[in-house]
Amino acid sequence: MINAMLSLLLAIALQQPSPVVIDRIMAVVAAQPIMQSDVTAAETFHLVNVPPGTADPTLYVLRQLVRRALMLAEVERLQPPQPDEIEITVRVDAIEKEAGSPAAFDRELAVTGLTRDQVRRFIRDDLRIRTYLIERFGADRPEAEFNAAVDAWVADLRRRTQVTVLNQVR
Repeated sequence: MINAMLSLLLAIALQQPSPVVIDRIMAVVAAQPIMQSDVTAAETFHLVNVPPGTADPTLYVLRQLVRRALMLAEVERLQPPQPDEIEITVRVDAIEKEAGSPAAFDRELAVTGLTRDQVRRFIRDDLRIRTYLIERFGADRPEAEFNAAVDAWVADLRRRTQVTVLNQVR
């Protein structure tokens, strides 16, 4: 009887599906997690421009999302003007067009777990960051000088903020 019960329990245990990782935390910036789904969505919708030939695009996107989170915290603190809704709509429409069709865009949204509104907020925040950077560092600087100033500022933000990258990608 005990052997039959053990056999039944073993059979049931072996039939249970293996746990599936739905999402995972890849980094934490000032107590705000950056999830694997965030990285996937940024890659899928080209919300982060990955330079051609990048050895590990996923790791590059993760690093850019960490950088973005640092900048966004400062932007939230200082509240630059909101971007024009038309500009946001134009950018969302461009992402939808790049997907191939509204249906394909909707499928990509479903796969990544994002909503159209979340994509709009991401773009809105990018535009707010850009406005802040121009106000802080000046639009009239040469591009290399502007980028160097932003990089130094972000490095300082990172030194002052708790940032944890939980594991390297791939």
